[in-house]
Amino acid sequence: MRAFLRAYGPQSGAASDAEMARRQLIASHVEMARRIALRVARRIPVWLSQDDLISAAMVGLTEAAARYEEGRSEPFVAFAEKRIRGAVLDELRRGDLMPRRVRASARQVGAAIRDLEQELKRPPEDEEIAKRLGVPLQKYLEELEGLTHVGFVELPEDAITPSVDGQGAPDDVVARIEKKELVERLGKALRRLPERDAQLLALYYNEELSYAEIGEVLQVSESRVCQLHARAVARLRVELDGLVKEA
Repeated sequence: MRAFLRAYGPQSGAASDAEMARRQLIASHVEMARRIALRVARRIPVWLSQDDLISAAMVGLTEAAARYEEGRSEPFVAFAEKRIRGAVLDELRRGDLMPRRVRASARQVGAAIRDLEQELKRPPEDEEIAKRLGVPLQKYLEELEGLTHVGFVELPEDAITPSVDGQGAPDDVVARIEKKELVERLGKALRRLPERDAQLLALYYNEELSYAEIGEVLQVSESRVCQLHARAVARLRVELDGLVKEA
């Protein structure tokens, strides 16, 4: 962080007015970029580095300052937030080293839950899911906690917000269309989940509550919230995969 500020903080010399303005934008919004990175970092797996996310946020801020043009109807803060969040999420995708075996396990859990829901016409109990998977209940619960971060997904807040200035590049237009389709698909998948699962995901990803806080809302223990979260995400992944195949 200090090196970044030394590089982009206010400096004397023969820099052009445009370069000085760019440096000022960066120096004035470093804390905003850091807050965005730390907000995302609250929910990252232990094998991903918080410092890497902060570095990615600074790269996003620098790119935003370089691309921003005075006179845009969109304020710099809104313009920069999109690019900072995008850079942080790109870093998350690059660092996603979840073993293939664990991903396969998550899909098996999600498929078992979906199939049991269809057969029983209600959300299945843990004992029923464990039996369908052919494992002891305790082993199933332990595996659930290990699946907590499988399928970590955070959609940009601007996913369905069109550009207000109409000056987006062709690539930006394509990206907005893809994001809109993803949000619509996610909405369909969420509507297929049991109400409690959808509520838990909303509390965690939208309201950004901790496991302990969600536990107070749902009247369950923090460890149980961890298990329910993993189960809900595994179930959601199966629905998303199914919608992709349908499309």
